[in-house]
Amino acid sequence: GGFALLPFLWLVNVLWFCREAFLAPAYTEQPQIKSYVQRSAVGLLFWVVVLTTWVTIFQTHRARWGELGDYLSFTIPLGIP
Repeated sequence: GGFALLPFLWLVNVLWFCREAFLAPAYTEQPQIKSYVQRSAVGLLFWVVVLTTWVTIFQTHRARWGELGDYLSFTIPLGIP
């Protein structure tokens, strides 16, 4: 998946292995799988918080940033300059 899709892979890991890590009867590899699922959940949560924070800041301050906001925009919205 590479670096760009890593958060998506973390989500898949959490959803796919959650039952195996926490609800299945105990077996020898379960603590290791549980650790991987927990780390994936923490990474995913961190990524969601960072991305949500950036999107909120960008959406509320883009117009005030002037030229920099325009350079960072894929499309420049029409409206208040």
